[in-house]
Amino acid sequence: MELENNIKISGRDTLMSQAIEEPVDIDVTLPDYCPDIEKILKCTLVPQIFSRNISGGVLEIEGASTVKVMYVDSVRKTLRTSQQVVQFSRAINIKDFPENHYLDTVTTAEYINCRALSPRRLVIKGAFSIKIEITGKSTSMIPSSRSFPDFQKRCCTKHYMDVTAVTEEAFNVNEAISVENKPPVESIIKSIVKVSVNEHKSMDDKIIIKGEVNLRLLYLSDLDSGKTECLDYMLPFNQIVSCVGAGDNTVNNVFCSLLSYDVKATHENDEKSILLEARINASIVCYKEREQQFVTDAFSRDYVCDIKNKSIQLVTSVREIKRNFIRKMEVSSNDKEFAKVLDAYNENSSVSSKEDAGLITFTGKAGLCVLACDKEGMPFYIERTMDFTDKTDEAFGTIKTACSNINSVSYRIKDEHTIELRVEISISAFVTNTENNNFVEDVMVYEDKKIEKNPSALTLYFADKGECVWDIAKRYFTDPEYISEDNEIEGEYLENRDMLIIRR
Repeated sequence: MELENNIKISGRDTLMSQAIEEPVDIDVTLPDYCPDIEKILKCTLVPQIFSRNISGGVLEIEGASTVKVMYVDSVRKTLRTSQQVVQFSRAINIKDFPENHYLDTVTTAEYINCRALSPRRLVIKGAFSIKIEITGKSTSMIPSSRSFPDFQKRCCTKHYMDVTAVTEEAFNVNEAISVENKPPVESIIKSIVKVSVNEHKSMDDKIIIKGEVNLRLLYLSDLDSGKTECLDYMLPFNQIVSCVGAGDNTVNNVFCSLLSYDVKATHENDEKSILLEARINASIVCYKEREQQFVTDAFSRDYVCDIKNKSIQLVTSVREIKRNFIRKMEVSSNDKEFAKVLDAYNENSSVSSKEDAGLITFTGKAGLCVLACDKEGMPFYIERTMDFTDKTDEAFGTIKTACSNINSVSYRIKDEHTIELRVEISISAFVTNTENNNFVEDVMVYEDKKIEKNPSALTLYFADKGECVWDIAKRYFTDPEYISEDNEIEGEYLENRDMLIIRR
């Protein structure tokens, strides 16, 4: 039987999830302006994505991996760095995807090994991964009750959250940071850039995002003495993203990720500054509350028929979770003595979630780094991984997205061999509650199989307590409203055993 499919249910689906690995293999000779290497402290691999383009079923990714070697120079015994940039490009075949989608590309340094062949020559081998995920808007069609005009129908009313938009937009945040009142920037040792969303609101097919870009900089202010300085800078941004389907009454899942960044010292017109350029991608999913009546069962009073059901998962509620907490960790220097701490910072973090009876446990890892000097002024480096957990005290649902951010790392020297790190952690997650349902999708009517009805106008039926009026009506091919009216029954189920009068 041809039915009119006029209830459209939209959800979010992961259309593609794939990870690829890109090798890094370089042979480096230090440039003339870099002093010789006495000891390598740290080798860092930072992959970045400059552009992503989908055309003709192919995803093209272009970017670069920056390899930075932090070392102690052989003459002044101070911190130095050498940086190499390796370009990369990949073309990946992908399946068909809808117009409404967003593309998430997460780069992760898998490993990096650095070996000095001489005081001026390095061999570096490593690899990074790119996790590619495409999230799109999926649609299911279900016939409404109007599609069954000649049938007895059992209906239910559902309140659910419908996806109205899935989109993304990349944008730039640039700033010239004045350092006139700071010690001069002679050489940048390391730079860490992070992006976070503070709040967002929707109106008239637009999403307004308020967030911030945080820069953590360690630099040399004097090349001869090796004196270092730290710079923390927070750059707020406001971005309006076009999002057809967003409005005052939508609930929005907004996530911003850092695609690439560049930090460099400039000196123009006698003004010293740090130029920060960040490329950010905003991924957005919008939900809107709806109310619909669905058919859960049907039958014909005249012909034999078969019912075809369709399993549909409805999102009943959505919610954003923000968690902030502090964890502490002691770090031992072993045979080194902490005379001075140059910097304590975080380079990366990750988080996963597990749901149990509605309560969510977040489990994560944070990479913590300490740069310090011993009593002889020799720099040394320590790296540790801190495990952290956090559990909600109220029931939520299923995590769709979750990310962690290390807001700050501070330190306290407990003794000459021990430092205590104080880490401020934030977790943002988007939670959905779902409900599985079976709705009528189609009815097969056998018009050559007419129902043979009882010739009597009335039938007496002895019903047990708890029987369903609908099931009795379906058994006798009659209207359930007849049974309720004739026997003065309120509700769907019988409260007591009773003798029922059933008319045709």
